[in-house]
Amino acid sequence: MELLVLVSLCLLTFTGKTFGDNSDQTPITIKEDESVILPCFFNTSFTDYRFDWKNDGKDVFLYENVKVDPSIPDEQFRGRVSHFPDEVKSGNASITITQAKVSDSGNYTCLNIDSKKEKKIKLTVGAFAKPVVSVPQHNGDWALLRCKVLNAFPKPAVVWNDSKQNNVSDREPEVREKGGRYNITLETNVTKTDNYTCVATQNELNHQSNDSTSVNIRGKFNQVLFLVFNYCLFF
Repeated sequence: MELLVLVSLCLLTFTGKTFGDNSDQTPITIKEDESVILPCFFNTSFTDYRFDWKNDGKDVFLYENVKVDPSIPDEQFRGRVSHFPDEVKSGNASITITQAKVSDSGNYTCLNIDSKKEKKIKLTVGAFAKPVVSVPQHNGDWALLRCKVLNAFPKPAVVWNDSKQNNVSDREPEVREKGGRYNITLETNVTKTDNYTCVATQNELNHQSNDSTSVNIRGKFNQVLFLVFNYCLFF
């Protein structure tokens, strides 16, 4: 666990964030079901060291009287939060949240109860977008393409591209939010034979995913020739 703490500190330093600046929030982004360390350090060696963690007003973790208060955490966090007991006396008030959920996203505050000093972290727990495409309507002149992205967070940007990476979306996506997750449907009409790809991008997670389909548009004239050719073969 000590190694994980050191790695977290290195990452924070690399991104140019100074954790001692109480006016700023340290951003941490992970994907769902991962464990995450929320780092918090104070310059103190008090034996009766006390600290309190909250997430947007909800109780997360309380350490006082040289022990953890198990009755404090909100039901959302109960049984999933731990600290570093061997390092408390040296000022380490960091906690670990296991099996992170999208609902764990938010603003966290680590409070040194004795000095009233605070450290702040903004946690984003992401659910990756996974597009699924279909062609619900198709005739000789055009085809309707449909792309669905379910249970994603943060909200992804969704577009339809042709094989040359041109955006061919001709309407706005339908977006529904439920339980902190986003369900998105994007439809578009196409009139050319090509390979089409639905692309979902979540910049906050540095994540992009896609799904593709091929469409063959014969056109009315070609469709008539096709029917005549098959008729001749039949007879």
